[in-house]
This record gives sequence, C-alpha cells and structure tokens, in this order.
Amino acid sequence: MGEPAEKCHTYSRRRPENTNCYQVVAQHLETFRAEQEQDGVGLPSYVYKEFDAYLKCGILAHGFLRLRCEACHVESVVGFSCKKRGFCPSCCGKRMNEAAAHLTENILPVAPYRQFVVTLPIPMRHWVAKSKKLMSTVQRIVIDVIQSHYKNQASSQGLENPTPGTITFIQRWGSALNLNPHLHILCTDGVYYRHGEESRFRNMTDLTDRALEQILARITERMVRHFRRLRYLNLEGEVIQLPETDDLFQDHPGLSQIVGASIAGRVAFGPNTGQKVTAIGKGFGYEEEIPLAKGKLCYSLNGFSIHARTKTNTLERKGLERLIQYMARGPLGIQRLEVIGQNSVLLRLKTPWRDGTHSLTFTFSEFLEKLTALIPPPRSALVRWGGCFAPASPYRKEIVLRPHAKKGFDRETEETTPQVRFNRSKLLARTFKVDVDTCADCGGKVRIMGAITDPMETRRYRQHVGEVSMPPSRAPPRYTQEELDFLDPSSSTQEADTIHLP
Repeated sequence: MGEPAEKCHTYSRRRPENTNCYQVVAQHLETFRAEQEQDGVGLPSYVYKEFDAYLKCGILAHGFLRLRCEACHVESVVGFSCKKRGFCPSCCGKRMNEAAAHLTENILPVAPYRQFVVTLPIPMRHWVAKSKKLMSTVQRIVIDVIQSHYKNQASSQGLENPTPGTITFIQRWGSALNLNPHLHILCTDGVYYRHGEESRFRNMTDLTDRALEQILARITERMVRHFRRLRYLNLEGEVIQLPETDDLFQDHPGLSQIVGASIAGRVAFGPNTGQKVTAIGKGFGYEEEIPLAKGKLCYSLNGFSIHARTKTNTLERKGLERLIQYMARGPLGIQRLEVIGQNSVLLRLKTPWRDGTHSLTFTFSEFLEKLTALIPPPRSALVRWGGCFAPASPYRKEIVLRPHAKKGFDRETEETTPQVRFNRSKLLARTFKVDVDTCADCGGKVRIMGAITDPMETRRYRQHVGEVSMPPSRAPPRYTQEELDFLDPSSSTQEADTIHLP
C-alpha cells in the first residue's frame, strides 16, 4: 500500500509584510546602510540587492499573477517571488522543495544513500568563507577521500571501474544565524560498475566506526599536507600565513569584518563591537591527535568533524526526499524570530546548547549584520556534483531516472512542455501545503488569467479588490553622519564687516 498523499489547504495569499523579519528589515535597512557608508566604503551592491529583492518578495505592488475560478469566477492573486538564495524564508523553502522533488523524481536512481556531514576548524571557516577557490579545493579533498573508501572496497571485490555518486550541498550557516561553512554530502551507499556493456549497482558493506575514523584521519592528513604545501601552516600545524581572499573582500573591508565576526559569534559594528552575541538561558590541533568518538558514526579530529549515521534504504524514496530537504533547507525560520522591546530581536534556537542557552538576542543593526554574512557572494556554487552524477561521467545518462529533465517549475502542466518540469502549483503545495489550483469558495479549477507588472495597473487592481494601494514603506535612516563645513576665516570676517547694527 502506497503512502497517503499529503493534505493541502486552499490558498490564501502570503503576507510577508506582517512578519517580524520583514518589518525589521523594512524599518532599519536604510539606517544600517547609512551606518555602513559612514567611512565611505559601504558593502558590495549584491548585499543591498538581496535586501531590496526580499522587501519586494510577495508584495502585490511589485507585480502578481491574476487567477480566476472557472466555475464561480472568483478571482485571486499570487505575488511574485524574489528568487534569491540568501535568507528569504519563502524562496529558500521553495528552492529546498524544488531541489528535493527534482532529485528524487528525475535524477537519483533507486539505490541506498548515506549522508556525510563534514565541519571544518574555525580558522579554515574564515578562509573558505572569503575564497571560492579554497572552498572548492576543500570540497574536492573531502569528496575524493569518501569516494576512495567506496572504490577501494569495490576493487577488492574485483569490480571494474567502480564509481560512487555524490551531491554536495554547501551550507553557510549555523542555527544561531552565524556563518559556518560546512558540507552536507549525499552519497550512494555503494558503487556503479561495468558489467559488459551495461552499468550495475553493488551495495557495499555497512559503514563501520573504524572505517569512518580512517576516512576522517585521511581528510585531516590531506588537508594539512595541502595547506603546508601552500605555506599556510608550519610543520606543527600552526597558522603562519593567511591565504589570499577574493577581490570582493579586499575591496570591501567592512564585509570581511562582518564575515569574521559572524563566524566568531561576535558583533562587527555598533556600540557592541567585538562583544559576543547576547545569549539567554581552537586551532588545527597537533599531529599525533587521534579521532575522538562523539557518538555512533560521529568523530572529530584536529578541529574537523564527520557524521555519517543518517542513511536511507533502496526503496525509501519519501525518506530520501525528506533528507534532501534537510540538506537544502534555508537558514532562517520566521517562527523562531520575535521582536522584544524597542530595539531587540530574539532568536530561539532549534536545540538548546549544552550551557543551557535557548535563545539569542540582537539589536536591529546586529540582526541585519548577521543576515548580511549569510548572503552568498555572486557566482558561489552551493551545490556540486561528483562521481557518477558529475556532468562528464559516462554513467550519468545511463543511471539517472530522466536524463533530459531540467530543474524548475513551469506555470503550465507537464503535458504542454517538452521538458519534464513541475507544475508551479505543485511547488507551492510541497512548500506551503496549499493548493493554488483549487478555488477556496467552491472547490473549482483555478486558471491563470495573466501577469500584472505595470505599477499603475497593479495599483488600480488592488484598489478594486480593496487591498492597500501603496506598498509597505521603508523607514528613512534614523541618523546620518555629516561632515562639518568650516567657513573660511577670511570670508567670515568680511561678512562680519558688512553687518550693520541698528
């Protein structure tokens, strides 16, 4: 018996302007921008574009789709999304479900899978956060070691050209809105190999603690050796030279300061500069250190840690989709945010820390600072394919479910497009558990009448249906630092001489 379909509710328009996150950004973004531009440097343009797009996401004044029920002719509207990948809860949720649906229905073959989570030492988090090239190198070393484990195990069984498949999701954040670049790797729990002219899959023996300990030791060894070759580390594993950062961080030292403070859990600007984030409620180690067991299939060594306990069985497709949703999720859940007092935002942690901390508080400026650090720089790849899933792999077209499928959601149905895509209503149903295609009044079929983008047309339609006529306004800067304009002494004297007293 198949699993029952998830129940969807009728659609009601999302109102992001009523959320705490939106109100804080709208009321304090211009003040934050003015504070950053006091020194004449400011932040790169992509940061402000991310915030500006978020403030337009789902707001009808910036465009919408017009829908009408075919039975009762009742109309409704769906606002446009910003489609950004930084922190927008709505778009990150859609992107998460889009990736999970595409991978499970179009790409990933029926096979068992295992998740590897690899975290990095704190000094290396600073390095990879400011260098896309170094992040790519770190990811490649980790993937090579994990794939080598499966290849060596398969080669000992006499298999020809064994190749596992990996998909890496690079997560940049922690649960406390801190910048924490780390890797979530979805790997086939076995290998594909050649049997004559066809490819076949072979399960490998279950991963043991001893094998995972060896994987972590090889990752650490290769990382340290690579950084010694680049003269970042000395023979004792101590940092002697910092790697080059991307030009973006060299041109905008304020962004570099924000990134560094976010990784350290501190504040970069404002009256609390350098202090730790208000809480409520080391290096690379030494060469002879041995892996420390932190739990079942979970080890740490020299600041690195690896966890590989989570896996799915061959036919567990729903469980695989939930696992991918976890790996591709966004950094911010609006239900965990709360505005307290006149100048603070409270963030509830998903899991209390060992010291009892269950929430963190930020000033409004500090909150925007933390969101800034989470925005990925332009042309930063957050998903990487390896092994038999790599684009150039000879196995890819043979093993994926639908080789010609493209990721994305069309407004029309799958039958009207040559590519295998998802209907746009399926995306909203997966993300928000609402059915856009069903009328809330009579249950009839809803179809798209058109897209409205002209500002005058959007305003006229919103007035017609009784919506607010103007988009939510942004608050101006609370203060700006102005330069004093000193008068020329000679001119002031001359003016004084011309004053006529009564």
